[in-house]
Amino acid sequence: MRCHLLQTAIVGVCLAGCLTGCGASNAGQPMGKENVGASAAPAYSTVAGKGANAFNPYMRERLPNVRGHSVAGAQMLQQMGASVQRIEKEATHRTHWRQELYPVVFGDPKAPHEILVLLDFASPQSEAVWQAVVEAGHSLTPAQAKIVIFGKNREIYGTDLMGLAIWLTYSRQGQAMPFLSHALSRWNAVKAGQKRARGSAAPFRNEYDATVHASDYPIHYEYLKKLRPPVPLYDEADLSRQFYDAGNVNMYQAMQISVYYNVSALPAVIVDGRVLASVSARTVLDGLR
Repeated sequence: MRCHLLQTAIVGVCLAGCLTGCGASNAGQPMGKENVGASAAPAYSTVAGKGANAFNPYMRERLPNVRGHSVAGAQMLQQMGASVQRIEKEATHRTHWRQELYPVVFGDPKAPHEILVLLDFASPQSEAVWQAVVEAGHSLTPAQAKIVIFGKNREIYGTDLMGLAIWLTYSRQGQAMPFLSHALSRWNAVKAGQKRARGSAAPFRNEYDATVHASDYPIHYEYLKKLRPPVPLYDEADLSRQFYDAGNVNMYQAMQISVYYNVSALPAVIVDGRVLASVSARTVLDGLR
């Protein structure tokens, strides 16, 4: 549904920090079926480690910029009356810019503890890593910790799916986590189905690559009908463009975070500023103590 030139232009714009698009603010959300009452949650410290919340635009006016200029470059910009581009300034014309930079799928954005989940839909391990985080979330309350998602996808359709998850954080609160569980599972299932039917799986460059049979609904169009309330058919095309734009803004931050925390491969989970060597529900919860 998109041409390659449009994809290239949008990616280039986002990576340059010159952003356009959509937007509101995010409140703490229950996990729906996955939510656990405060009585079931362990007592974690109300103070997070020093490495937490560095990229949180709800708690910081300035976010880390790993694409910084040299001293000479900064001086040159100053002489020209310009300044170093910063993502939080470039994105503020987007109504939902905070959600795109920092999509909170569970918890209060200002909760002290932070669980950053960096996904690559093209990595089969992303599904298991995400499910470990979901399981850990059963033992948390929104006031204790937030779960925040980022995606840097080797196969570009993952960017659309990340964008849909971001859109859900403010338009269908409480439905982003179930969607991510579904989308990651379907991604792996479609890959397996293609291998059985064709002998190999294709790269998912667009939504129609991510099907086994020509009659199959693409992953995100299928899920739009399952939302509460469902998305009307006449809104699907416009929303799909929004998803892709939002996913690209989020991808820029995923790249920044990977460099900042020295993450070498995705998927990865960062708890209060510490990259987990192995990811399970227990290691996530232990990282909060």
